[in-house]
Amino acid sequence: MSRTPVSVQLLRLLSHVPLPVSHCIGRTLGWLLSWVPSRARVSALTNLRLCFPHMSEADRNRLWRRAMMQLGCLVMESGRVWLGSPEQVLKSVREVHGETHIQQALAGGRGVIIAAPHLGCWEMVNYYLSSRYPLTAMYRPQAGAVDQVILDSRERMGATLVPADRRGVRALSAALKRDELIGILPDQDPGAGGVFVDFFGVSAHSPVLLSKLANKSGAQVILAYAARLPGGRGFDLHFRLGSPVISDVDVSTATAALNRDVEACIREIPDQYLWTYRRFRRRPPGEPAIYPRRRRKKKRAAPS
Repeated sequence: MSRTPVSVQLLRLLSHVPLPVSHCIGRTLGWLLSWVPSRARVSALTNLRLCFPHMSEADRNRLWRRAMMQLGCLVMESGRVWLGSPEQVLKSVREVHGETHIQQALAGGRGVIIAAPHLGCWEMVNYYLSSRYPLTAMYRPQAGAVDQVILDSRERMGATLVPADRRGVRALSAALKRDELIGILPDQDPGAGGVFVDFFGVSAHSPVLLSKLANKSGAQVILAYAARLPGGRGFDLHFRLGSPVISDVDVSTATAALNRDVEACIREIPDQYLWTYRRFRRRPPGEPAIYPRRRRKKKRAAPS
């Protein structure tokens, strides 16, 4: 009989903690960790320096600490969000702004591409939409035992998760042909097949899949994020029309427009963005690395 991994047991325990309590604990832990030297701290402060060059160092440090407090909330709320009852999870949505954009697109016989960056509690976007509309979303497997928990959680409201490969792309295209919703994270380095365009004024290797699907299908692009409310009161969902330039035939032009729309969302709640992600780690040819390389420990010589 296999034993339940400790990480999964911890998530089950956190699923019973009220949201105000988990957020209080998360903010405290995040604030404490913000003072500890770490690779995440270096990455985040580097990102903030690049993205907000006119901000003073003191203000950037304050933003970093608030971002870590929000990251603490994200970690602590994960058990409740992933494993709480569907009714309990959806009850934490307080207000929804801009859902008429989705309804109007569907009523006009158009599919909808939801672009949900790593902002606020992005899991709530999936839960809310999949409880109300047919939704197909792309999924990249995670490391460790929590992967199956995440996958099962994201599908329990009715969403269909597809892999980030050719089969998954075909499934997304098929959903758009049926005038349904698809979900894509627009702010990750895609590895192969991306283009270098500006993100907060810095050249960033950016994914082109969303723009290509928009161009091919004529679907409406909508930016989405779930803002975390103070005091653990829940989340406000925001849906914003994407720029029509996102469907431009030129992928660089289209992807740059998508990045600008993502930026606009982040500027609304900058402390709730995932600044620890090394967004600029891949550089255009000839440009130096932005982040310091991780030091490798020297191997001790074997005793003679």
